[in-house]
Amino acid sequence: MYAYISIHSEDYTKKIKSKVLEQYLITQLGFTTVSHLTFIKEFSGEYIRLTGIPANSNGNYAIDTLEGVEEINLIEIDVPMNLDDNLELEISGIANTIVKEFSWIIDEDHGLIC
Repeated sequence: MYAYISIHSEDYTKKIKSKVLEQYLITQLGFTTVSHLTFIKEFSGEYIRLTGIPANSNGNYAIDTLEGVEEINLIEIDVPMNLDDNLELEISGIANTIVKEFSWIIDEDHGLIC
């Protein structure tokens, strides 16, 4: 089990293009691409990992690979185990910025730490 923040379109109906997400995360939020739809950002010696995922209308997904995925409707931000107040604020800021940019919501069950 791991901790993460789940951000998605309401009812998982609105999707964004993979290229749009990639461009936004790299140019606006300073992430680096690890692989298709997987990104990292270093902050205070810890890595924040973010993944774009296609999900069904219940938020479930069953995929073997993200290669070739052209649209997503769910973003997961992994919460590092070594979480301090500054890292918590950084992750919360990233999540809220994404929510505002794409008019999505933070899942109540897998939401912000604070």
